Amino acid sequence: MGLRVYKTALCFYFCVASIVSYAQKPVQVEVFYRSSMHSVPISRLSGAQITLWNLDEPKLIKRQKPSITGTEKDVREKVSDWLASDQGKDHISAARESYRGFGQAIRYRIEKVPAIVLDGKQVVYGTTNVRKALMIYRGNHD
Repeated sequence: MGLRVYKTALCFYFCVASIVSYAQKPVQVEVFYRSSMHSVPISRLSGAQITLWNLDEPKLIKRQKPSITGTEKDVREKVSDWLASDQGKDHISAARESYRGFGQAIRYRIEKVPAIVLDGKQVVYGTTNVRKALMIYRGNHD
């Protein structure tokens, strides 16, 4: 009898633990927006892991490159030196990273921005309001 109670209690514990861990799993939220047109969304919210994709970021990064003038030979040397510098390497890395949002938007077949993708499954268009999108998502999955 004691072993049976023990097995039942253990089974109950694992069932409850799995339900609680599932309930606590944060929703993966990806927000696609343009900072030149939309308000910047919140980046933290309990129960959500939020990734912001500012699709204006490549333009902003491009504006940060130095203005180099001089003769063609001087410009080539200065550009080469800048690209080899830590600042130049950081700029190239930031530029490369800034295009990841476009890759994600293509992957999700985002048709327009702003858009919020929830758990890689549902897209909510027309808002950067993460709370509103989560309410819609949770309403569709209850």
